[in-house]
Amino acid sequence: MDLNSTIDFDIKRFFLWWGRELSLCLPENIRQKLLDRSGNIYISIKDDVMQLYRLDAGATRLISDIDLNDNSGVRLQQLIEQEPEILNARHILRLQSGQAIYKTISLPVAAKENLQQVINFEMNRFTPFKPEQVYFDYKQLGKEANGQINILLVVTPKELLDAMYQSLKESGVLDIGVFPDVVDYSKAPNNYAEDYNVYNLLPDWVRPEKNKSQRITTWSLTALSVILLIMIFLFPVMHEKQAVETLREQLRSVEKDARLVQAKQQEMDEIVKQTQQLLDIKNSTPSVVELINQLSVLLKDDTWLTHFQLRNGRLQIQGQSASASTLISVLEDSPLFSNARFVSPLTQDKRTGMERFQVSASVTTGETQNAE
Repeated sequence: MDLNSTIDFDIKRFFLWWGRELSLCLPENIRQKLLDRSGNIYISIKDDVMQLYRLDAGATRLISDIDLNDNSGVRLQQLIEQEPEILNARHILRLQSGQAIYKTISLPVAAKENLQQVINFEMNRFTPFKPEQVYFDYKQLGKEANGQINILLVVTPKELLDAMYQSLKESGVLDIGVFPDVVDYSKAPNNYAEDYNVYNLLPDWVRPEKNKSQRITTWSLTALSVILLIMIFLFPVMHEKQAVETLREQLRSVEKDARLVQAKQQEMDEIVKQTQQLLDIKNSTPSVVELINQLSVLLKDDTWLTHFQLRNGRLQIQGQSASASTLISVLEDSPLFSNARFVSPLTQDKRTGMERFQVSASVTTGETQNAE
């Protein structure tokens, strides 16, 4: 993004958009009372015949054809009694083919500040008319690009539009209240639902002055917009301290819970650690059952035990054997035992004739076995 570029912000268009969005927030019955215009009624005039119609979903719904003569006012009044929304709608005089022309022109951005004067001066070049012969209006199309702006120019002959106005006035239609608010062209129609930048060919000298209700509505919506704008900026500031204090209170509560969870976690970690230590000890030392089973395999049938003790990784066995002197080598040949030795001298049991022995051996752990 070029920091030297100018931000194109149309403040008038912004407030028009915001005002309409605010009005849509109001209940329908209140909005209808505040706003003088509800919906659009389109008017076309050709060969002294006035047509009233609506556009519903892009389709034309004809309301009535009225001949512009001395009885037009009576006929229109009867029609309004049948369809009173005609009087409360926005009246758009839509020029038909042959009653206006339009053209898209490109102008330098520098001309944006006084487009009215520039177009008026260049009317001979843009159209086949002189400036004094036509009513014209314009609207910008899209954004500026390459130092140029695109303009939609719509022109209608003064003689034609003045004649239409005169016909409406003489027929009494204007006195009843069906007065054009906008004049546009059917081949370049305004989008009144979405477009805030509409053109209007209705000359200033025939535009009705806004009534008091409209002025009150406009100023009310403007004041409401300003109040809401102020609230948007001030409301967060007013409640910032309260919000921060609430967050601090929540943080203190979370920190308290976190400390409790941390204490429980440390306690659980300690239990897991101790449990793991016990498991490591258990897994590193053969079980008693395994030792007894190994001894039953190693010792011959002429040897039996009278005493078996396992303490702190040291095994002591006592018993009698026909060949006790071979026990040390038998135990040393087993991967479960090491450092086997006689704790006391061998003696002979006179009753059985066998040798009494008392042997001590270290029980080999899993780590020792792996090292070996």
